[in-house]
Amino acid sequence: MDNIQPNFDTKDILNRIIDENWITENSTGVFIIKDCIVVQGFTGKNYTYRVVNYMTGDKKYLFYRREILKKKEYEDVIKKVRDLSFYDLKQVSDGLEMIDHIFKEIFPKYGFVVREDQVHLSKHIYENMKEQRISLSDIAVGLGKTHAYLIAAIVYSIFPKKNRSYRQMPIVITTSSIELQRSIINEYIPQISKILIENGIISSPITSVLRKGKENYVCEKRLKDYFQSLDPNRKRPSEYRGLQQLIQSRNIDLAEAENISGYDKRKINVKSSQCIKCSEFKICAFQRFMKQARKSTYHFQICNHNYYLADVLKRKDGRISLLPDYQTVIIDEAHKLMDAANQMYGTTIIEHEVASMMKKIAPAYSKKKDQKELKNLTSEAMALNQMLFDLITDRVPERSLMDDIEKFPTEITLRTMKIIKKLLFTIHEISKKMGYTERQFSIDLKAFIEDLKLFLLGANICWVENPKARGQRKLSSIPKVISSEIGKDLWTGKRSMILTSGTLAVDGDFSYIKHQLGMSFLGDTKVKELTKSSPFHFEENCMIYLPQTMPFPNIDNEVYIQKLSREISNLIDASNGHALVLFTSYKLLRLIFQHVQEIQPERQMIAMNRGRSATIDEFKQSQNSVLFATGSMWEGVNIPGDVLSHLIIVKLPFPIPDPISDYEKSLYPDMNEYLKSVLIPKMLIKLRQGVGRLIRSETDTGVISILDVRASVNGRYHQDVLHALPRCRKACCIENIREFLREKKDNAYFE
Repeated sequence: MDNIQPNFDTKDILNRIIDENWITENSTGVFIIKDCIVVQGFTGKNYTYRVVNYMTGDKKYLFYRREILKKKEYEDVIKKVRDLSFYDLKQVSDGLEMIDHIFKEIFPKYGFVVREDQVHLSKHIYENMKEQRISLSDIAVGLGKTHAYLIAAIVYSIFPKKNRSYRQMPIVITTSSIELQRSIINEYIPQISKILIENGIISSPITSVLRKGKENYVCEKRLKDYFQSLDPNRKRPSEYRGLQQLIQSRNIDLAEAENISGYDKRKINVKSSQCIKCSEFKICAFQRFMKQARKSTYHFQICNHNYYLADVLKRKDGRISLLPDYQTVIIDEAHKLMDAANQMYGTTIIEHEVASMMKKIAPAYSKKKDQKELKNLTSEAMALNQMLFDLITDRVPERSLMDDIEKFPTEITLRTMKIIKKLLFTIHEISKKMGYTERQFSIDLKAFIEDLKLFLLGANICWVENPKARGQRKLSSIPKVISSEIGKDLWTGKRSMILTSGTLAVDGDFSYIKHQLGMSFLGDTKVKELTKSSPFHFEENCMIYLPQTMPFPNIDNEVYIQKLSREISNLIDASNGHALVLFTSYKLLRLIFQHVQEIQPERQMIAMNRGRSATIDEFKQSQNSVLFATGSMWEGVNIPGDVLSHLIIVKLPFPIPDPISDYEKSLYPDMNEYLKSVLIPKMLIKLRQGVGRLIRSETDTGVISILDVRASVNGRYHQDVLHALPRCRKACCIENIREFLREKKDNAYFE
């Protein structure tokens, strides 16, 4: 962020110094440079120019002239301003001093609380940026890590390394959730930018751009063509108006469009295979946006983990990158990076997508010889595609078709390989026979060929998803050596990499995440670690309950189901609802929900289906209901206040076995070693994510109940669980919970 560039947005500062009576009301702002503003007056004959330090009130008359100052003359004025004794009075010697100055002197004027741990975190990140190291930080909720890394990044750009040629390049921020990306762009950065300008730290606003995959944007040509094909009498009126408004607005971000269905979005979004030969390529709004977004003039390029990894893989293959060259990467919500890597380094073939592509390539008419041959070939490809999926799903045992398993192991047998090779040959023949009209699918066809080839390699882990949902079946694979590939691609460069999350470490130990992300070969001089506990008063505001009398978790044991249902019902009574009951499987959720509903038919209870948004909103709007949930509810959900005051965790969240974990297990000498190195750390990280749903602010109070006997005082994982969670009061019985909540809540809570 170049600190000698003038800022021409002078309105707020000008009004402030007029209110202070430092200048007359008829003055106008010319530009701001650091902590000084140049103002212009008019006497009736001449234009007068003064400079005012808007922090101190110091001012100086510069000159007058008959003609208004021109922009090309500003540079000479800037030189005069910079020579003044009161210019940039808040100079600091280095970045660490600047971070102190911002957090301890500037931010408190705007209502921010000084947290020494937050300042320390920001300094830690700044120093690792400066030294081009990798930082791993496990930061509990409430500390303010987003402000910490944004300030560190801004200061790093103000104080580039000395004795090194410096070129302005953006900083990449990658997160898992779109909610955080939007908050950074729409809330954090504008707020910080305004504060730093007002206090003379920077002269011009901090800029950022949100980067997303092409499928998230509108193709104007496809939108117009699709809209013209619609019959307004057969289309839902709200959706028809939504498309009409989208055409008029020329907005290209589908996330901001209203009343556009998922089906319509797929009909109007950008398709890479159609861009190159599009007749409107040169006037396309999406292409203009991409051209601007790729520029290095933005201070921050913000994206999700998948988009960032897609850029890494493109650079690795020597293809055109998605992002401009950048100086450092901040990976927030870094505990989700491995999930994104499994998707981006892996390969997935979806049954209906292959069939759909063949139908589009198949000619509408087949009178000519070439047309007949092409139609026959596409028909053959569709038949082979179905044979392939039938073959791999037939090998999935019926007993393993549990509703909570998503990845089913499959083996690429000799017969399977024969079908894949035959399908590859047919696709090659199709590519030769395609005419001019069908060539728009060449890119998609080539990608499909490359994906198919990967299933012929023995170095991949393969699995099938949705095995009984014909058309929706998926064949997927990832390299067995994915961790080492990530290690080479991400951590061997010369730029700094800042990884942060609330759940990266297990009891202060980063070994698990370092192993997963291929960092084990890096020494202590390259990787720096930091953990910070929550500033919230857990010992005062939170209680934990670990009952000892629960049976061992077993969904097929009726005694366990009955005992668990009664315990949950009693706990709900103790907190008068206000509870989130977290499960690790939908099957157990449905069973217990039914039982508890029979015990308490009068209480409002909500069972979360696989789509979560509507149920969360319903729960938030209720007074004292109970939400039964699983899946995505373990993380990324913010329900502050008394609505959620009791978190009931039914079972310790050990990962469900799948082909990836089966292979991972084979790399360890025995089950105990695998349990200690992988399963327990993964479970504890997930447990911390779930527990993080409860206390979301300094004033939140509540209870955590963990009903897995393995976490109880005599349980195998008792000490692991206690070390992973914040230190809280202990409840010996359900009556302790009632007493605690009576102490913390007002009377209205129990009505």
